[in-house]
Amino acid sequence: MIRFIFLLAVLGLGRIASAAEKPDLDSLYHQLDKAIEQLDDRLAERQEQINSLKAQYAKAHEPMRRYLLAEDLYEAYRKLMNDSALVYGKQCIKLADNMGRPDLKAESYIRLAHQYGESGAYGEAQKYFQLVDVKQLSTDAAKIAYYEGLNHLYGEIATYTNDTEYKYQTYKLSDAYRDSIMNIADTTSILWLSKKVSLLYTHDQFEEAKRYSDIWMTKVEPITPDYAYMAYIRSEIYGKLGHQDMERYWLASSAISDLRCSIMDQASLWMLAGRLSAEGDMERAYRYVECSWRCATMFNAHLRSWQISPVLTVINDNYKSQLRNTNHMLSIMVGAVSILALFLFGSYIYVMRKRRQLAAARNELKEANNELVSLNEQLSDKNQKLQTTNILLSDANRVKDEYIGKFLSICSDYIDKLDNYRIKVHRKLKANQHADLLRMTGSEQLKEDELKELFDNFDAVFLRLFPTFVDDFNSLLRPEEHIIPSSKSRLNTDLRIFALIRLGIDESSKIAEFLHYSPNSIYAYRARIKNKAAGNRDDFEQRVKEIGIQG
Repeated sequence: MIRFIFLLAVLGLGRIASAAEKPDLDSLYHQLDKAIEQLDDRLAERQEQINSLKAQYAKAHEPMRRYLLAEDLYEAYRKLMNDSALVYGKQCIKLADNMGRPDLKAESYIRLAHQYGESGAYGEAQKYFQLVDVKQLSTDAAKIAYYEGLNHLYGEIATYTNDTEYKYQTYKLSDAYRDSIMNIADTTSILWLSKKVSLLYTHDQFEEAKRYSDIWMTKVEPITPDYAYMAYIRSEIYGKLGHQDMERYWLASSAISDLRCSIMDQASLWMLAGRLSAEGDMERAYRYVECSWRCATMFNAHLRSWQISPVLTVINDNYKSQLRNTNHMLSIMVGAVSILALFLFGSYIYVMRKRRQLAAARNELKEANNELVSLNEQLSDKNQKLQTTNILLSDANRVKDEYIGKFLSICSDYIDKLDNYRIKVHRKLKANQHADLLRMTGSEQLKEDELKELFDNFDAVFLRLFPTFVDDFNSLLRPEEHIIPSSKSRLNTDLRIFALIRLGIDESSKIAEFLHYSPNSIYAYRARIKNKAAGNRDDFEQRVKEIGIQG
């Protein structure tokens, strides 16, 4: 099903291109360029297959097995290397003779004669065709192979002979053998269709030949030797119909199939190179004919070299002509450039004089700019320092205002508390309640309550001033060392120490006096917290002092 759809797509592409007469040649040339680049890989794959067959052939001892492997090797070399194909073709004759199989020997003669005919060795081809015992051709396939070889041989001889009478005779022989093939072959087969197209082409019925080639195209698999041959014949038909773009389209399609099938005996590529050379596309023409010459050299048939030589000559002549034209244009351009150079030289002298004048002015301006830059830098530094000082003053004023207000409020509260305490003591003394007085003055609960209230007031004011202090402080510590207070409205001792440092009180003795700790304890607290710092512990306290500063 997939093959059928693909063939319909190919056929549809051909018909669309034919109708529009504007095939996408650039895309096809790109595919052809890619096929040329991949040729070495294709040849390596083919050589691996041949090496495998050779290994099997070397190990085979049974005569029929060796014959079949020699036949496979002939087929593998048939379009790849002419000399090797002839070697295994002759080996097939020898093995068939040793087995006493005249039928296989006749088929081997046909095979060898056909190979000689393909490579242009027409005398050798006729010799081996004469050795064929036609009585041994018992199958239609064998007869078709025999007629096909003779049809091709006499067609080639007629094409290249200069004797008019002999050309007519050989063409008649070729036509006769073609008729014999068509009488035997199935009318729906690829072979019959190819011969039908050939017959119509010979009689200049090109439109009808194209119609049959459309049917032929649906019978062949893409990227196969059969497809390459079909595409080549279609290019010939379109060439006769005067459709040059379509002719190149099918030549390129045929060449792509040849290269991807590792076919070295090919005509499409060098013919396409000739067409491109005539159009002036010398670069691509040279690249294609170079690849074609390489293929012909590998196949090693003098006929192909002889066919390619005229194309090489034309391309070489066109290249030389193009080179002469290019050199002429280059001479004109050199003259123009010389005149332009003289003009530029004069302009250069004028510009240099102006540049010297400008250089003096530029130096003076540069010195003035340098002084201005220096002054700007000094001013910028002063502004930066002033801005920093203003920020610090603003922060200090904010803290001062908040704490002064709270300090006055606390002082007032403490005056009231002292007065209340005085009244309570006075009453106890008047009532001679000395035991109660001793109990009141002997307990430290009052001190603890007052300290707790002092710290609560400190924490409340501080967190109002710096609401994100706890989070900002923890961001300076490693994640596993974060300090979480018991209440969002209170600080613990660790946080309170660094809160005082944030307020600018960084002497351990003053912090200890406020928190009612010893200086050594405060020092130990500070050292322990700094060891938990996420970054450099040396500048930890400086970073704490910068918390909450709004720039």
